[in-house]
Amino acid sequence: MAMIRMYVTACLAILLSTGALSAQTTFEATADARRVLENSYFEVTFTLSNAQGGQFSPPSFENFLVVSGPSQAVSTSMINGQVSRTQAYSYTLKPRRTGTFTIGSASIKVNRTTLQTKPLTIEVVKGRKGEPGAAEQVFIRAEPSTETAYVGQQILLDYKLYTTLDVESFNILEESGYQGFFAQDVRRFNGRVMREVINGVQYTTKVLKRIALFPQQTGQLTIEPMNVQLGVVKEGAKRSRSFFFTPEVRPYPAATETVNIEVLPLPAGAPESFTGAVGDYQIRPDLSSKTATTDDALTLILTVRGSGDIKRVEAPALDLPEGFEVYEPKAVEETNLELNASIEGKKVFEYLLLPKVPGDYEFTPKFTYFSPDSAKYVTLADQSFSLYVKQGTGQPGRATASLNETEDIGPLMLSPVLTQTRTPFLGSALFWGLLAAPLLLFGGLLGWRRHRARQDDIDPNERRMQAARGVAQERLSLAKSHLKAGDSRAFYDEVSKAILGYVGDKLQIPRSSMSKSSLRQRLQELDLDESLIETVMSIVQDCEMALFAGQADAGKMETVYERATQAIAGMEKAV
Repeated sequence: MAMIRMYVTACLAILLSTGALSAQTTFEATADARRVLENSYFEVTFTLSNAQGGQFSPPSFENFLVVSGPSQAVSTSMINGQVSRTQAYSYTLKPRRTGTFTIGSASIKVNRTTLQTKPLTIEVVKGRKGEPGAAEQVFIRAEPSTETAYVGQQILLDYKLYTTLDVESFNILEESGYQGFFAQDVRRFNGRVMREVINGVQYTTKVLKRIALFPQQTGQLTIEPMNVQLGVVKEGAKRSRSFFFTPEVRPYPAATETVNIEVLPLPAGAPESFTGAVGDYQIRPDLSSKTATTDDALTLILTVRGSGDIKRVEAPALDLPEGFEVYEPKAVEETNLELNASIEGKKVFEYLLLPKVPGDYEFTPKFTYFSPDSAKYVTLADQSFSLYVKQGTGQPGRATASLNETEDIGPLMLSPVLTQTRTPFLGSALFWGLLAAPLLLFGGLLGWRRHRARQDDIDPNERRMQAARGVAQERLSLAKSHLKAGDSRAFYDEVSKAILGYVGDKLQIPRSSMSKSSLRQRLQELDLDESLIETVMSIVQDCEMALFAGQADAGKMETVYERATQAIAGMEKAV
C-alpha cells in the first residue's frame, strides 16, 4: 500500500510540474471593489497561477487597517490534460481615511525568479449619513453596453442586482420579448460578487443574467422591464445552512426600468464588398490548390468570424481576372459561439472556381465590415493568391466535329424504319424484382424480430428516459390545441405536466413523487445551467399562478408555450 501511495504521489508531481511548465505563469493583484466607503471593508487577493512559489511578501497597506489575513488558498485542476494551479493570498482591509490611495506591489519567488504584481488604486469616499431607505436597499438595473447602436451590432445587456440586504435567491417572473432584436443568452460571464458605491451607499452587486442583443431595424427600440422575485433573508434569521435547515426568507419583488436603444442606419458610401457585417471581423481565405489545369475545379473557402449578427452577413463577390467561371457561393456553416463573455459568430462560404484559360493569375479576396467604434467601413484584403493554370487534356473540338458528321449524314436517312424491340422476361427488371422479393421479405422479418428482441431487453426505466422528449412533445402538442381553442386551464395543465413529466422520466422518478416544490433540486441533479433552471422554474410558476388565478391571456399563453418548447429542447441538449 505504501508503494502505491508513493507511485501515485510521484505521478501527480510529474503531472503538476508538466502542467506548470506548459501553461503561462502569472502573478496578479485583484480587489473586489475599486471605490469603497470610509467605514466599510473590502478584500484584496494576490494570485499566483501555474507555478509553486515561496517567500511571499505583501505590500505595506499603510493607508488601510488589516482586518484579517493573509488567508491562503491553493487549488489544482486538470481540463483536457492541461493542469492548472493557483496559489492565492487574501487580505480584508478597512480604509483609515478618505481619498485616493495606491496599494503597492506584492512579490513572490518562483524558482530563482521574483515576480511582482501591479499596484492597485482604491478610492475611499464618505458614506451618506443614516441608513438607506427601504426602496433603495434592493434594486435591479438593466445595463446595456451602449444605448446607441447600428443595425446588426452586438449589445450586451446585463441584469444587475444591487443590495444592502442578504439575498438568498432570485426567480425571473417575466422577461422582455426584446421586440426588434435578435436575442441570445450569454451563459459564461463574470458573475462575481462585487461592491459598488452609489450616492454614498455601498451596495453588494452581482450580474444575474446577460443577453446579447442584435438590432434588426432602425429607430428607437424599447426593452420592457424584467420582473424578478427575490428571496431576502429575514432580519434576525440564522444565516448558517445545513442539509436540514435553510435560512428563513421573505419574497421581495423587484423590476428593472424600461431601457430605450436608439438604432441608427448604416451610413452611405459602402464599398461593393460590403455584405452586411457590422462589428469587428476577421477573415481567413483558403484555396484548395495553387496549380490547376483547365479541366479542374478549384475550391475557395472563406471563413468569416466577428462580433456582429452573423445571419446578416452574405458572401462577398470575388474580384477574379478574366478567364474564370465562378459558381454562386454557398454558406456551408453558420454558428454562434461564446467568447470572452460575449457572442462571436462564424460563417463559412464555399466558392467553386473553374479556370478556362491557361496563364498565371493573382487575386485577393476582399471583405468589408462596418466598425461601430470608428463609424467607418473597413476592408480586409490581407491575403493574395497566385495561381498557375495550364492547358488540360480536354478537346472541346471533338464534340463539334461529331455534331457536324451527324448533320451531314442526317439527310441520307430519308425513310427511317422504326421497330419496337421487346425486352425478354428473363433478365428483365421484373424478373430480378420477383426473384429478390422473398429474400428481402425474409431479411426484413429477421431485422424486425431482432429489433423487438432488443426492445424487450431494454429496462422499462431506460425506455422512459429515451422516450422522455417524445412524451413531452406530445403534451406540448396537446397544449397547442388547447391554446387554439382558448382553453387556458387545460393549456397550462398540459404545459406543467410536460415539464414535470420530462424531468421525472429523465431521472426515473415516478410521476406521483414529482412535485413542483422539489423541481429545482431535481433539475440540479440533471447538472443543468443555472439560467436554464431559472427558465424552467419560471414556466412552472407561471402555470401554477395561471391555474390558481384563472388567467386567459392569449398572448401570455403563446409566450409560455414558446418558452416551454425551448426549455425542453435546451434540457434535452444539455442532458
